[in-house]
Amino acid sequence: MGSLERSVAQRVISAYRTVSSNAALLLARMPPLKFLAPMRKRVYDQLKRHREEEGVITRGTRNEIKETEFRRMCELWRGHLERPNTPGEYTKMAVVPRLETWMMRNHGSMSFHLTQLMTGHGSFGKFLCRIGKKGDPSCDLCGEDVDNALHVLKECPVWDPQRIELKRKLGLTRDFTLGDIIDAIISTSEHWRTFSAFAQEAMREKEEEERRRKRARTYPSSSSGDGGSSG
Repeated sequence: MGSLERSVAQRVISAYRTVSSNAALLLARMPPLKFLAPMRKRVYDQLKRHREEEGVITRGTRNEIKETEFRRMCELWRGHLERPNTPGEYTKMAVVPRLETWMMRNHGSMSFHLTQLMTGHGSFGKFLCRIGKKGDPSCDLCGEDVDNALHVLKECPVWDPQRIELKRKLGLTRDFTLGDIIDAIISTSEHWRTFSAFAQEAMREKEEEERRRKRARTYPSSSSGDGGSSG
């Protein structure tokens, strides 16, 4: 069942298959069934008991029960995610502290490019080196020794103009984190669209650079001299 949940969540967020269950389920807003199913049973049992005892259930009572059990489920899920040495650390550190707000937002959907920046699995030198598609973890665009999601978000000079605009629109400080970005994008749909646009532009360029590198490796330019004879 866990394998099925992971596969579904990866599809929902358009993630690489290497993305962990922890990260995929978080970004897809899909609580593991081992927490979701008991929550729904507790809600059902409480509503049934209230109906039997009171004869009627008000909307306020129903909503209070659902909210209380939802928050209880989030706490159980958070405890599971915060266990040491479990996969998805980069994503968990950003999302778990604001889990309830992330789950209850009314806007924003994940995309292939957003998912890459929020998992670290994508067209990054470090990830490509890890899966054997690149010889070293460096950035093809600026030459930095280690290219990862944080390098794109905070360091790569190629994106300085876009980064300045992103920080201005989202109200980010100089030393912002992915968690700070998440705080901003779950606050308004406009912030979500702004970050999504940044992710799309940056990751598309990195994908194109990866394709150029592959073409250069597959079809190296010929350096042989002209073998023609004189007449």
